[in-house]
Amino acid sequence: MVLSIVIVNYNVKEFLTQCLESIYRSKTEYTFEVIVVDNASADSGESRILKAFPEVRWIANTENIGFGRANNQGFEAAKGTYTLILNPDTVVQEDTLEVCIDYLKSHPEVGGLGIKGIDGTGQFLPESKRGLPTPMTALWKITGLSRIFTKSSFFARYHMGHLDPDGNHKVDILVGCFMMVPTALLREVGGFDPRYFMYGEDIDLSYELLKTGHENHYISDSQIVHYKGESTKRGSLNYVKMFYQAMIIFARKQFSGSSALAYTLLIYVGIYLRAGLALLARLAKSAATPIIDILLLAFTLDQLKTYWEHNHRFINGGSYPDTYTYYVQGSYILFWLLALALSGVYTKNTRPAVIARSMTIATLVIGFFYGLLPEGLRFSRALLLLGGLAGITMLILWRSIIGLLTGKHLFTLPVQRPRMLYLGSDAGRESLQKLLTENGIVPAFFLQDMASDNGAVDLEKLEAKIQLYNINECVVESTARPASVLMQIMSVLGTQTNVKSLVTSGPYIVGSNSSLNQGETYGLGQFNVADANYRRQKRLLDITLTLLLILTLPLSLTLAAIAGRAKGYINWLTYSGKIIAGKATLVGYTTEAAAKNHLPILPTPIFDIATGIPKVLNVSQSVSALVTNYAKEAELKSDLRQLWELSKF
Repeated sequence: MVLSIVIVNYNVKEFLTQCLESIYRSKTEYTFEVIVVDNASADSGESRILKAFPEVRWIANTENIGFGRANNQGFEAAKGTYTLILNPDTVVQEDTLEVCIDYLKSHPEVGGLGIKGIDGTGQFLPESKRGLPTPMTALWKITGLSRIFTKSSFFARYHMGHLDPDGNHKVDILVGCFMMVPTALLREVGGFDPRYFMYGEDIDLSYELLKTGHENHYISDSQIVHYKGESTKRGSLNYVKMFYQAMIIFARKQFSGSSALAYTLLIYVGIYLRAGLALLARLAKSAATPIIDILLLAFTLDQLKTYWEHNHRFINGGSYPDTYTYYVQGSYILFWLLALALSGVYTKNTRPAVIARSMTIATLVIGFFYGLLPEGLRFSRALLLLGGLAGITMLILWRSIIGLLTGKHLFTLPVQRPRMLYLGSDAGRESLQKLLTENGIVPAFFLQDMASDNGAVDLEKLEAKIQLYNINECVVESTARPASVLMQIMSVLGTQTNVKSLVTSGPYIVGSNSSLNQGETYGLGQFNVADANYRRQKRLLDITLTLLLILTLPLSLTLAAIAGRAKGYINWLTYSGKIIAGKATLVGYTTEAAAKNHLPILPTPIFDIATGIPKVLNVSQSVSALVTNYAKEAELKSDLRQLWELSKF
């Protein structure tokens, strides 16, 4: 075996499938194996992937052990003379493996080999070649001077901006999305240092290779697509924390004395500086909308209170007590905001109807509990209803005004129907149309360009068609054209047209219009339960309902008993701590059911959706159908319905 390719997968089955397609289309006489290590993905796609690529060796972890440790698992199983560390969100050209192996065979002095990388728009990724992050290099990066003087050999040392991206060079550091290393040397240095969880492993490994007396080389004789570029959300607090913690580990390990101290101090300054900036940016972006909502709702309720006092309740003088002003109105606002948050209003742009629906439901729930309150706290049901109605109007109104004045829309705009050019076969077109239909995408214009016998494309004619028909989305069938052609199309059209791939073995549509974008994926039979936004909302719903039940004891227990759900309620109460800790969820399916049906893993359910299956049915078949359907179509309203039904068992 000449080459072992190790890929660590975590929740990117669509990209992984495309990556594997590109690998197995490689034109090389060298023998190779592919080892995939899955880090406990919510939906790994294992069954579908192994059906399409039975040669793949699959290692499934029960927990996310980190990028470095997972790769080390793959290294231990590797049988090749060389090992390629490859990210799942990459595409390799047909000649990439051949070129890199030939280069290593002819350059025995090379310990690690990296390659030119481009993003989904065809733009060069500067992290493909990097310098050693010395204290001075780190200082220029932290202060931002490296981004100002991008071609300077002094200030831009981190990304070695002075080196031609289209040349071959000796470099210090390689990027972990693509590193080819002699397997014996990889084992000599011990693989990745397990102390790194994410970020920094590739820097450390590159330096360890240099310490053996070998060189690290960057080549541009071939290239790859790396959709996520230097990873995503670089401004997030989590990224700042993990990246700079990794740099501290690196400094303490690789430097000594004053250099280590200076580097560590510099890193800590960088941590607090970047964390502070990230926090301010995050607060400004995330907190601005809810703060404006709170202020407007408070203003609206106060104005309604004043009007109601003077014209209806206290015509002859008097006013509502401070208890109403500060506590009751505050409770209304808090409950409305929780409802808005549960509906995803503060995590993404939404429709006005979502705001109206969330506020209306919350108002009705408040009205229900209003009737159960002591008489001294029941000030005015009319103010509650009018406040809810006026609140809906104000929240929708200010968002609309901002959109008109600034062009920064806070509402979901009407979906722009894509004007699509498809490059591929008729068989692929059928898969594409099925994918578009299932994902609710209706192109405003559709043009097919059949693949030539060799998959080549006339880029000049293609660009002319794009301009003539005003195409904004170009979909390339992955098996109809070589990866090199896909990269050519990205390089020529990527900045003006969204270029995507039709991965026929999925089938999936995969693409990304930015190196900072996680990318878009569309597939058949996608599991809603694996969606990050749904999981966040589900978790918030679990905590909110659990706290509500605890806070309303013993009233909630009495109501549960009247409704014939006392047993379910007590069971819920028993596991309330696990629910709040995230180790259990109110409604879902068991880990056993997930494993048997190849579904995303959920926390332990308090109310198992399989509980209510009638005995007259085949339980095994019914459970399989029920949990699979739940995973595909999961949504909060179905969870609430299931909660009501299952709590009686």
